[in-house]
Amino acid sequence: MFAQRGYGSFQFGTSLTDLGKKMLIMYAVVYVLELILEHWVGVPIYRLLALSPLGSNQFHLWQFFTHPFLHNPGAPINFLLQCLVFYFFAGTIENALGTRRFLILYVSAAVGGALIGFAFSGLPFLHAPFAGMSPSLLALIVTFGFMHPESTVLFMFILPIKAKFISYGTIIVTTLTFLATVNVFGAYHLGGILFGYLYFRGPTQWLDYNWWYWKFFQFKQKKRRSRFTVVKGKKGDKDKPTIH
Repeated sequence: MFAQRGYGSFQFGTSLTDLGKKMLIMYAVVYVLELILEHWVGVPIYRLLALSPLGSNQFHLWQFFTHPFLHNPGAPINFLLQCLVFYFFAGTIENALGTRRFLILYVSAAVGGALIGFAFSGLPFLHAPFAGMSPSLLALIVTFGFMHPESTVLFMFILPIKAKFISYGTIIVTTLTFLATVNVFGAYHLGGILFGYLYFRGPTQWLDYNWWYWKFFQFKQKKRRSRFTVVKGKKGDKDKPTIH
């Protein structure tokens, strides 16, 4: 799979950064440990750490933080495909946005997936525990299409298609499978796409620590100034205004 942009071309994955490599290694190590614990030791690690629907007997608060690092131990092929998607897109997005913004986008999509999944967890078909990087990966795919809409991507290494249509197709397919109740994880996936899009297109300063710190500093300065009062003298008064 590769994409052409303008007069040049770039290949997915060739720009995978050190951060991306470390993340892939982390996912691989965690998954191998899952397989060993689940299938060889008999410890139900997936049930304990995957994100169960809100209100279920199996839900625990720590699952909100642990579920993005886990993947279904019964679906190794799906895990490898997700790693492949990460390899294709992560480096390109990180090089375009920068490491900091890339991480915020990635984490925002994971958090958004969990929040929207919780919001729809009362539906009868959303009963399965959720884990994995799917919400973040879908956010990366959609973001790539909006960043390079006219880039031509060889889909499945054969079919040329504009990147923007991959983004639109991802959104449409995810929405339709959710509405048709075909995808039991549809709400989580839509949440990842939504929050990733909001961060990419929305006011990014809301997720910027420095912006919030500056706003807090301005608030403190304004509060301090409110303790003082300027008393103006009358016309012709030689005394200058004083601050009390």
